[in-house]
Amino acid sequence: MRILVLGVGKQGSVLVRDLIESDEVSEVVAGDRDIERLKQCVDKLESEKVRAEQIDVTDHAKLVRLMRRRFDVVANALLWKYSVDVAKAAIEVGVNYVDLGPSPNVFELDEAAKAAEVTVIPSCGLDPGIDIILEGYGAKKLDTVERIHMWCGGIPQKNTPAYNSPLRYKISWWWEGAISTYCGTAKILRDGKIVEVEKLSGPGNPEIITFTEPVGECEAFYVGAPLLLIEHLGLKNVKEAWSKTVRWPGHCDIWRKLIDFGLTRTDLRLKIKGCEVTPREFLVELGEKTLQYEKGEGDLVVQRVHVLGQKNGERTLYAYEFMDFYDEENDTTAMARTTAYPCSIVAQMIARGDIKEKGVVHAGKIGWNIQLAENFFSELAKRGIHIKETVTVV
Repeated sequence: MRILVLGVGKQGSVLVRDLIESDEVSEVVAGDRDIERLKQCVDKLESEKVRAEQIDVTDHAKLVRLMRRRFDVVANALLWKYSVDVAKAAIEVGVNYVDLGPSPNVFELDEAAKAAEVTVIPSCGLDPGIDIILEGYGAKKLDTVERIHMWCGGIPQKNTPAYNSPLRYKISWWWEGAISTYCGTAKILRDGKIVEVEKLSGPGNPEIITFTEPVGECEAFYVGAPLLLIEHLGLKNVKEAWSKTVRWPGHCDIWRKLIDFGLTRTDLRLKIKGCEVTPREFLVELGEKTLQYEKGEGDLVVQRVHVLGQKNGERTLYAYEFMDFYDEENDTTAMARTTAYPCSIVAQMIARGDIKEKGVVHAGKIGWNIQLAENFFSELAKRGIHIKETVTVV
């Protein structure tokens, strides 16, 4: 297998490492526009399997030339705003594609991908990624599906400087995207209808949720719903569906105050020593400087998925849950592990020919195929991510 990885940041660098550790992967070309970051990633790996290639994906012609080097899969670990253009280039060249998502607009390329006879699977990270595969897996085991609930969060481990920081949070992925998580409204499914709810306030926000130790009590708030999953799997009986982000208790109250103070506004221009910035631009820059995890400062990830419906005439709940923790030996965050590993696994499944469907394929279809799903979970387990399934008649 020859894989092109685009982006070697927090998640992409771990994706490259996981791929070169596979006996089936003969070469990984790591591409990034930041030559210093690229060199640091490749030098750290000390592997003859990996090559560095400086590339700016906004230069379409150069990106296409790079992709023409007979890769089996392009694995895109860049920000979601680049997903459509990179996927278009992959389809133009005729190479399979996978990314970390989320970018629902990629599904608009379905006909083009089918015509090119390539497989394109967006949103193969943690959330979206593992969650929608679990949702598809649970849905397949039921005769009809009524409810889909998901909770997921990346947070500092207890008794660390990050846990005791003012926000009880540090950056394990994209800070600007994390800020957006708290702002505005989210679309969820309630009583069979799509409704908009405030993310941090309103009924059910925040929800107090408890995990086993060493996590314990957390809070969670609405961020959306698996509406694309419901559409692509044809789950017509679902009446309630939502997704929530998990944080430490008190986090939502902190963010409500920051929002009320105006720190997330994009419509206000501030003049500071001759420069104009918005409050959110200021907050982004400040967080990038003050909220980075230090080496050895551990994070953790929790995810819980509930799929409820009818099975053999009984109302049945399929519940899935896992936790993951900072890997001190390899200095790898739990967020990077749980985001990069799924992408690596799916990329290899595509290259191996395990996933045969052409076009833009929803990741939930991996869960919908029991054999594919269990192979996926087995690969996660090999990497230390163990998912617990509980089945309850309710």
